[in-house]
Amino acid sequence: MIRQKNIKVAFMATSLSLFTAYSANALEMKEIGNFKIGDGEGYAEMLRYHAPSKSLMVTASETGTIERLSIKDAANITKMEALDLSGGDVTAVAVHGAMVAASIKADAADAAGMVKLFDVNAGEIATYTTGALPDNLAFSPDGRYLLTANEGEPSDDYSVDPEGSFTLIDLKSSPKNATVTQLSLNGFNTPRGGRTVKPGANFAADAEPEYVAFDASGKTAYVTLQENNSVAVIDIEKAEVAGIVGLGVKNVSRTSHDMSNKDNAINMKRWPVLMMYQPDAIATYEVNGATYLVTANEGDAKDYDGFSEETRVAKLTLDKTMFPNADMLQKPENLGRLKTTTTMGDTDGDGDHDMIYAYGGRSFSIWGADGTLVFDSGNAFENIIASRSPEVFNANGGSSEFDDRSDDKGPEPEALALGKMDGRTYAFIGMERNNAIFAYDITLPSDPHIVGYMMPSEAHNSPEGLEFIAAKDSPTGKPLLAVAYEMTGTVALYEVHK
Repeated sequence: MIRQKNIKVAFMATSLSLFTAYSANALEMKEIGNFKIGDGEGYAEMLRYHAPSKSLMVTASETGTIERLSIKDAANITKMEALDLSGGDVTAVAVHGAMVAASIKADAADAAGMVKLFDVNAGEIATYTTGALPDNLAFSPDGRYLLTANEGEPSDDYSVDPEGSFTLIDLKSSPKNATVTQLSLNGFNTPRGGRTVKPGANFAADAEPEYVAFDASGKTAYVTLQENNSVAVIDIEKAEVAGIVGLGVKNVSRTSHDMSNKDNAINMKRWPVLMMYQPDAIATYEVNGATYLVTANEGDAKDYDGFSEETRVAKLTLDKTMFPNADMLQKPENLGRLKTTTTMGDTDGDGDHDMIYAYGGRSFSIWGADGTLVFDSGNAFENIIASRSPEVFNANGGSSEFDDRSDDKGPEPEALALGKMDGRTYAFIGMERNNAIFAYDITLPSDPHIVGYMMPSEAHNSPEGLEFIAAKDSPTGKPLLAVAYEMTGTVALYEVHK
């Protein structure tokens, strides 16, 4: 613990300077209410807000329901009648007007999933068939369309690997007469800056669409392909996949990260490693008529009984020319413990690794609509946690397992929400592993700055879903951030103010 405290002092100046420069614009996130839906994982995952009824719709895969929480009295949240999904394995929820949509996956890997559409009074309106494993869905801004990201994960033995796909539901004629179109990735090859993970697989089968975001016009949607380090661009009016954009990598030799869980310290160093961004959540916003994408760069690998790309750097044969200090790098306290992939890095085909890749960017990024990187938060998450909450630096689930995730994906930025206050745009990013929630002012896409940091109470663990509630829609008349915590089955409300 002495080394840990010393490191804390070393990081203080760097991280506090980020706050001091913009102290006049700093935001505070103060908990004003909470509710425990169930004890443990599976009771509170994704959530969306229904402003007219002042209620939160929360996915609960453990019970196969959309739980409804009234927040009319934010300090005394109460449970309403749930939306009954007949025990279905719900993955996401979307809300528009009086409509609530839930995506539900089937048991078999290659079986079609479904979207169930309800009114806010729990009445079922319609059911639509999707591709395999609809993992996320969203309404277009005008409510005409619903789009799902069908992840199409393989069976554990990898004998079945359904295509990743998208389902576009056009509600123009009415929900009961909707036009449902299945959109395929067939014909697309691995994009530059992206990857096909399993050797010999075609891109459509290998792709695993993760998270959906429409642009302000509703004419284009963007879907993260997390494992493939890419984003799919969907042309809504043409009902087709317009293209796939690879996101490329970031070079850790130009920044610094802690990449070992066996060094017993916060050890931020530069390493000869390339990090794939691999975003989970994605959101969009518009500045001067231009669309920008915001991503939470969590990272993920394909790791199944029938095929796993995962290994550790210590198990690689490193090229002697590229890594003359391989023996030092492969020690457990350096890079030896870092999880990497067997499927990339042998650039000359001679059987050894010329490059080392890591999963996830440990950051959030802002991209142009064409995939051009505009901003990346770099190592700010790890640096600030190191200075302000060092006891849970790269911890697992916000527990006391200090440094446990450094060899994996660090704090794992996963949850994301955007909101506007006083004419400025803010991004809220939740760390899945150590619970921290960051707030950034992203009004100027090329120059975001951190304006808030919050570590929740011990009652909450693993922020999975975030929802910003604007002051005009809030039951308190003030902006709120609603957070669903996956591991504790809790939902918390935070008042956001300067």
